[in-house]
Amino acid sequence: MIKLSGARTVRPALALVVLAGGAAASSPMPYEFGRCFSMSVGNSVSMSCVDAAGAPDPEAEAELRAHALTPEQARAAGCEPVEWDDGSEPSPAEPEIVTTDEPEPTPSPRTPDPAVTARVNRAWDRIERWLGTHASATLRKLGHPAEPEDLATWEGNGRNRLPDGPYASLLRHDGADGDFGEGFQLPPSHGLADVYSHFRMQESNCRDLVMTGPPEAADPDHGKWHGSLWPFAADGEGRELFVDPRTGRVGEKVWDGNVRYDGPMGWPSYPDLLEAVAASLEGGTALRDWYPTVTPGCELRWADEPADTLPTGCAGGPRPSPTPTPTEEPEPERPTDEEIRASGCRPDRRPPVVRTPDPAVTAKVDAVWRRIERWLARRAPVTYRTLYGPARPGEIAKVEAAMGMRFPDDLRASLLRHNGARYWGGFGPPPFYEYMSAKALYREWKMLCGIVLDGPGEMIGYWWDGHLLPFATTIDGGNMFIDTRTGKTGDYFNETGLNMEGDVVWPSYYALLKATAAALESGRPVRGWRPAVRKGELDWEPVEDAPAARD
Repeated sequence: MIKLSGARTVRPALALVVLAGGAAASSPMPYEFGRCFSMSVGNSVSMSCVDAAGAPDPEAEAELRAHALTPEQARAAGCEPVEWDDGSEPSPAEPEIVTTDEPEPTPSPRTPDPAVTARVNRAWDRIERWLGTHASATLRKLGHPAEPEDLATWEGNGRNRLPDGPYASLLRHDGADGDFGEGFQLPPSHGLADVYSHFRMQESNCRDLVMTGPPEAADPDHGKWHGSLWPFAADGEGRELFVDPRTGRVGEKVWDGNVRYDGPMGWPSYPDLLEAVAASLEGGTALRDWYPTVTPGCELRWADEPADTLPTGCAGGPRPSPTPTPTEEPEPERPTDEEIRASGCRPDRRPPVVRTPDPAVTAKVDAVWRRIERWLARRAPVTYRTLYGPARPGEIAKVEAAMGMRFPDDLRASLLRHNGARYWGGFGPPPFYEYMSAKALYREWKMLCGIVLDGPGEMIGYWWDGHLLPFATTIDGGNMFIDTRTGKTGDYFNETGLNMEGDVVWPSYYALLKATAAALESGRPVRGWRPAVRKGELDWEPVEDAPAARD
């Protein structure tokens, strides 16, 4: 049985899958474990699995994909489909990415139901008065009101309508400061989420549902999840509270379990929950199974037993109304039209053109790849099996047209032999890069260009530039690229931007590929990194630490 964990990061999104040899993951028997890793960019997911010996496990990958929801099933469940990236050509039905200079329409804010808003605000008035008297540290952690325009934007981006209860609550408090469970707690330890976390939790739950299935799990009443449900609080350990917009009910979700409405934190509605919290605070009575208490640091918490006394000295001044507005920093200057044109990130539309690389360049690139393939097959067979097959010329042509550039012949010839390598453990140049497919390098380029165009103009040229062509990636948010204006390589890291100096610079893609082959064959270092092989898998290690590559 294959199980998908909830470990995830924003970028790259990484999920760990545990494979237990034929047994349920909950079995206490001592089975051998393999691993599957997935990396997602947007809705595109690349998957790779290895068995307990570290060898690729395509059967596990196939089983995972077989369990995933189809695009039609995902949409029926209210979730975005998963697009599997296996280095193959996009399907003919894949929509073409069109860039335009026309501004996007701005959604208009809406007004939630006045009766619901009134109940939510009255409950918050009572809660805030109690916090101001007994737990002022928690009062000060309550967030500022969410901007109505932000809520309208979230709802307008193809997402479902947010239920009126949490909508009205966000207009009062956009969550609370601190990690989940450390800000304003709902019993027993659910932290109130801000608007961004609302949608991130919803997307995460949808992704888990789509990747693990089965279709019957997409049931808002008894299943694992449904895209219509909206989480609003979490404890950071896999437990969440959500609202069902069909009925207004508040339910509970535990990671890898089913939703339920009859648990201790199930409520008829979101306002009912807030009113019950207010009554429990004011009366010191139990809210279902938990009693309000206050820490020595003047923060609200919930306990199994009532507190004998509450600490003194925890009163704060009257809560300002509205909550203090943060100091607004000046908006950075957006890129000018001239800067956008010069950035290379908004190319003119052009039809795809299939080009054949220079035969002499192809011969040289193929010769180097044969050397690499022979070495990997003999010395590092695990890494050898991560290489994808050739890209189709039409696929490269589509990517070139979308990016508004022409690939160097050496990269084109390389993609026509190997369309990248599997993510996580795939082959790539030293010290820690993995070759990308044509589709993957386009997505990387498009994402980075989008960030640049949305940011201050000064980001162009030092953080990213549309004339750069990423061809190898790392799991820490970086890539290696070709500067199409010079043919030279460089590297990018999300925290520092572009680097076009030092060891990462090669005169061409071919020069780097040739140096990589020479290092593999000779065992000599290439710019301080030497090949090492363990259990059939290639690694690059610093010269002072690297053992010799061995069979």
